[in-house]
Amino acid sequence: MHMDESFFRSETPTTHTWGDRKNRKTIEVSGHKSTVGVIGAVDPIVGDHEEWIFESINSDVVNSFLWKLSKRFPDEQLLVIGDNASYHKNQGSQNYPLPYNIQLLFQPPYSPELNPQENVWKIIKDEFKNLLCRTAEELWLTVDSVFALFKDHRFIQKI
Repeated sequence: MHMDESFFRSETPTTHTWGDRKNRKTIEVSGHKSTVGVIGAVDPIVGDHEEWIFESINSDVVNSFLWKLSKRFPDEQLLVIGDNASYHKNQGSQNYPLPYNIQLLFQPPYSPELNPQENVWKIIKDEFKNLLCRTAEELWLTVDSVFALFKDHRFIQKI
């Protein structure tokens, strides 16, 4: 499985459109800045995936996520490929022991194109466009509901 993190923000993303100068569109914005993080892992061959919403990323969050993956696939040996973030590299240390059925491998530095989880974020964030969240709680609930849409979706990489 390939593992990565992404962030969803309450600011409305700026996009461009064509239109009549006389009838300009007004885009409503929330006026506050909130962020919700998500850590995820995907098996690009079978399409299985797991995501977990969190408030901030650190080694504790990554370790908890790996244990969650382990419990979801208790009878399988998982090779989890991460990037070179320090909170990935800390896993397997004395402070952050790995579950019995997980091994870590790290992709080369500065190579997000090798991580299929990046494609999952793109697909999911396309559903998130143009959603306005006025509060941090509303952002959290919106991200949760967007991920619920993909609960049974299979993210299979086309070769």
